[in-house]
Amino acid sequence: MMNCLVSIPIDIEVVIIMSVYLLAYGSETGAGIFALGQGLLTDIFSGGIWGFHTILYIVIFLFIKVVSRPFDLLSAFGQIALVFVSVLVKEILSVPLLQLFSLNMDFSSYDVLMFIVSALSSGLIAPLIFYLLNSFGRLFHRVKKGF
Repeated sequence: MMNCLVSIPIDIEVVIIMSVYLLAYGSETGAGIFALGQGLLTDIFSGGIWGFHTILYIVIFLFIKVVSRPFDLLSAFGQIALVFVSVLVKEILSVPLLQLFSLNMDFSSYDVLMFIVSALSSGLIAPLIFYLLNSFGRLFHRVKKGF
């Protein structure tokens, strides 16, 4: 089961949320480097399959880059929709990647339900994280301006 791979069944995908944020407010290059770096760090520190998260996050970044065109990433609905779809694709894509890396994992309808719940919770929390990051950015800009 997929639940043995994570400590809790509901997973908030901060890496995908941050990649979407960087794509919306930063640059495509920065978002791609962030996704690559987080994939490498996750592979190094997870003790799992080398290259699994790196491939997964790069593919998801490319998916986000292509799919983000019709979404308004500055609106809450666009952020929720893009993060929801991206997390759902990441969870679904992880299944064949685990099979590719020769891990014969069994997936049940409970796992699919947890994929949907994780995608929904990540999508719903994305606008809050975007707002907090923008607020911190404004705060640091004012502090920097004061010096």
